[in-house]
Amino acid sequence: MLLAAPQASHPSGAMGPPPWVLPVLIGGVLLCGLVLLLLAMRRKKRRPKMAPCKQCGKVIPAAWDSCKFCGAAQRELKAELKIISGPLVGRSIDLDREVTTIGSAPDNTVPLTDTGVSRKHVGIKKQGPGYELADLGSSNGVYVNGEKVARRKLEVGDVIRVGTTEMVFRT
Repeated sequence: MLLAAPQASHPSGAMGPPPWVLPVLIGGVLLCGLVLLLLAMRRKKRRPKMAPCKQCGKVIPAAWDSCKFCGAAQRELKAELKIISGPLVGRSIDLDREVTTIGSAPDNTVPLTDTGVSRKHVGIKKQGPGYELADLGSSNGVYVNGEKVARRKLEVGDVIRVGTTEMVFRT
């Protein structure tokens, strides 16, 4: 019986899997898990939401403030004045009217009891997509960013001074 096959050491007589099978299976499972994780984390490319222009009807991104084709404003600009010095410090004034007036008379949109403020000192008017400031014939003038002005288109961050009151234009 020299040519007889060796006896299996396993009690049932079956041979086990080769030693390389278990590491390959574990590696495959880990690799599949990593691929699934990467696919789940991958962000989808998002297309911008589109909407027709309110004036010309061309389809434009909804995030545009104005149509680049016809120039029409696409959303209502909300603006305010944040008072940073003077008797009303800390208050915010919404510029939601067609014309906002500031002065010492009680019938102004913003009545100021500040010294050096005329009865009808300054007006701020909606002009298309923006706002324009105009001195209404005040005695002491209106200052924007330290410069005396009679009329000026407002930009975000402009500091307006009327008497001793200073306000920041914000949208």
